Amino acid sequence: MSLDNLQRLLLYAAVAIATFLLLRFAIDFTIEMNWLMAAPFWLLVVTALAVASSSIAAAREKKSHGSLPKNVQALFLAMIPLGFIASSLDCTGLSLSGCAPFCTFIKTVWVPAMAILCATYFFKEWNALLLGISAMAFVPLVPHCICFNVGNGWWIERIGASPVCYAWGFTVSVISISALRRGKRVWASLIVAGTVIAGATAFFVSHHYFHFPW
Repeated sequence: MSLDNLQRLLLYAAVAIATFLLLRFAIDFTIEMNWLMAAPFWLLVVTALAVASSSIAAAREKKSHGSLPKNVQALFLAMIPLGFIASSLDCTGLSLSGCAPFCTFIKTVWVPAMAILCATYFFKEWNALLLGISAMAFVPLVPHCICFNVGNGWWIERIGASPVCYAWGFTVSVISISALRRGKRVWASLIVAGTVIAGATAFFVSHHYFHFPW
């Protein structure tokens, strides 16, 4: 199987997983929160999944003529680790220690390793590197979080740990990798991925410093 076909299969799997995780999160969020908060959350979930799902269509298309401008490439590559960092901030804040040893490993080792691989791809646009980044993005989804909250509670009650903490970062990586791979849906991808990261960062501030919404 060629690297391109393997990358396409990873994207199919990634979109399916992101859809399940985020829809489950949105349902739980709606149950616990009022509609004024649930409505924009659903809007972001649906929009992010729509853009991420478009990667399936893009995977069938030929690559756009010419590479993405380097500054645009840099934005997408930076968003991949930033998405995971923002997700991590939401859970454990600025502490380098996570709620579980695996969480600490993801924060202090795995995400920095992904960042190094992204930086390498900026200088060497090898398909194998992008495939490696794609594969690495799945690892933070291993159920490990034991912080009982709106997003994690359903999972903890059933399997003892949650995979949701890095679901938004994972979705950002799917969107970014898809855009890097085919150079399509660039503006939609930039706007949605940036909004997810900005929203996660805003939640970090409101949750850890103002105890809102919980």
